[in-house]
Amino acid sequence: MSDSATEPNSPHILVVDDNEMNRELLIRRLDRRGFTTENAIGGLDALAKIQATAFDLVLLDINMPDMDGIQVLEKVRKTHNQSDLPIIMVSARDGSESIAEAISKGANDYVTKPVDFPVALARIKTQLEVMRTHQKLKESEERYALAFKGANDGLWDWDMATDKVYYSDRWKEMLGYGPDEFGDSPDDWLNLVHPEEVEKLKNAIEHHLAGQTDALEHEYRALHTDGTFRWLLTRGVASRGPNGQATRISGSQTDVTRSKAYDPITEIPNKFLFMDRLEWLLDKDRRQRRGRYAVFLIHIDRLDELRETLGPVSGEEVIINIAHRLIESLRPEDSVSRMFEAEAATVSRHDDADFAVLAEGCRDETTAPKLAERLRAVVSKPMQVGEKNLVLTATMGIVAGKMEEGLEAPEVIAHATSALKRAQRKGPGNYELFDKHMQQRAIQRLKMETDLRRAVADGELALHYQPIVKLSTGEIAGCEALARWRHPERGNIPPAEFIPLAEESGLIDVIGDWVLEEACSQYQLWIDGRTEKPDLSVNFSLLQMQREGIEDRVMDILHRTGMDPHHLKIEITESIFMEDMERINDILTKLNNEGIGIAIDDFGTGYSSLQYLSKLPITHLKIDRSFVGDVSNDIAAQTIVQSTLLMAQSLGIQVVAEGIETVDQEALLKVLKAEYGQGYHFWRPISGDDFANLLTGPPRL
Repeated sequence: MSDSATEPNSPHILVVDDNEMNRELLIRRLDRRGFTTENAIGGLDALAKIQATAFDLVLLDINMPDMDGIQVLEKVRKTHNQSDLPIIMVSARDGSESIAEAISKGANDYVTKPVDFPVALARIKTQLEVMRTHQKLKESEERYALAFKGANDGLWDWDMATDKVYYSDRWKEMLGYGPDEFGDSPDDWLNLVHPEEVEKLKNAIEHHLAGQTDALEHEYRALHTDGTFRWLLTRGVASRGPNGQATRISGSQTDVTRSKAYDPITEIPNKFLFMDRLEWLLDKDRRQRRGRYAVFLIHIDRLDELRETLGPVSGEEVIINIAHRLIESLRPEDSVSRMFEAEAATVSRHDDADFAVLAEGCRDETTAPKLAERLRAVVSKPMQVGEKNLVLTATMGIVAGKMEEGLEAPEVIAHATSALKRAQRKGPGNYELFDKHMQQRAIQRLKMETDLRRAVADGELALHYQPIVKLSTGEIAGCEALARWRHPERGNIPPAEFIPLAEESGLIDVIGDWVLEEACSQYQLWIDGRTEKPDLSVNFSLLQMQREGIEDRVMDILHRTGMDPHHLKIEITESIFMEDMERINDILTKLNNEGIGIAIDDFGTGYSSLQYLSKLPITHLKIDRSFVGDVSNDIAAQTIVQSTLLMAQSLGIQVVAEGIETVDQEALLKVLKAEYGQGYHFWRPISGDDFANLLTGPPRL
């Protein structure tokens, strides 16, 4: 290295040449220009020094005895690219072929011998400037990448020339989209904006592009993939060309929904403001003040289904109308003011339900049930939305307490949520008041769910079969498969107790598949060698029927077990037709086309019984046991049973009377010409082996 004085941050250049005179001449001239220099006497020496020291540029002779410059260049380029370490080749004037080869293998530039120093200096400065520019760009990109990664905001960049928009993954995530689930056009963005907000956002963007505002800053609502609208704040700044025209606009997007104290859709308090008021009411420093309060969590039944049917905008209209109704029903000037202190009711949107109500200063323990009835009544009033007339119901969970009891706000909401879930299990339109025993029941239910998961894994489930009898002859026409849970502590648990639990816990598909496969396998053992083959009925729940590809799953099990579909009957309840009738009809039709019978269980107690009989592929009806139980002593029940039989016969539908328990009931059903019967009067559910023995015995007369 030269001994001449250099700047601390001067470029560090390695001069590689086996000719000492050439080397020293270049080094002296570079030192005088303020560079820091170092020399290498050949190719091997150069590689060692490049590996040990960081240089800003290399002057590399091509012709050297130990290793030529081309070979050195090839090795250096394996670890250093052209931007990281510029290499200028030094060649004889007649070495054009070597220069061309060097350029193709990654040399940045070249100079010829004898070296014209002013030309060489200009080329050195040019390459150093290019390197510094690349380094600055790289540093800027790295800082941008770090900021990009750490930002909680979504980023967007709109190129006006191509009319394409880059949306960051975080931008997409705010609206429920994955990285590859969104387009790159402005319309992909604007199509998500609420109809009332689109023009406002467009105007804000256009005003900024026209130079009328220094920056874009605008709040608007956009549709999330879950069907709700989110409040977003978008900011941006335009980049402009020499003529002042915007060439691109880039910015960020922030979800500000949570930061608002009021729900942007209904303009009533949101959960955070509600919780703040509840926490204030229950604050330990104020508990010397005695008094009653009530919290209502209100779930609007089938609201998600309505949103899908009506669309998100009409879905919002429903929510807004209900919010206004709830508020109006709690006005202090109304008679409700006699139930609790005036101006002491808060209605809010709430994450744990659709709405929450806080009633402060309740008069006595009867206030909460009275308010529940009132709130339920205002929700169920007919509502006109577009061209549709809707009648809605609400399910509620309620906590009625005293401020001096010392509960915290999250505990109150947890209790109300528990009560709401219990009310939902009872069915739409119900409400449940939390009591001190409910928490214990919840704990017991959780334990039972854990036990059920273990039961599925450990084989504690078993099937029993209740015979179905042909009433005119007493012959066994078939049977219904009924699941039983052999609990190690509680003994046999009936399906009415554990099937709802299986539906809530997500086990119903596993259990349903097992029941069908086990019953079909057992059936194959019964019919081995028999000419007369009974029918097999298997119950399907609503959640099973909603499962994607259920028809394919059923046929797969039948093919695997060898079950003849013409001897299988699938039993469903009428409540299934409260769901997507078109889809259910499609599923049932496909199954029936394969030969499977479709039976309506508990007929007469459900939804629009007569409406679907002529439209759907129903082959069997099972008259509910509530009518059969009264048939021998109740004229009305007799009339219902007889009308059902006549209607079914006219439609070519076979009928099974469930719940026959006495000889009188059997006799009267025979007179009414019922075809089949089932009940304890004939047999209780029995094991597969016992049913096999019945098939070989004489008919029951």
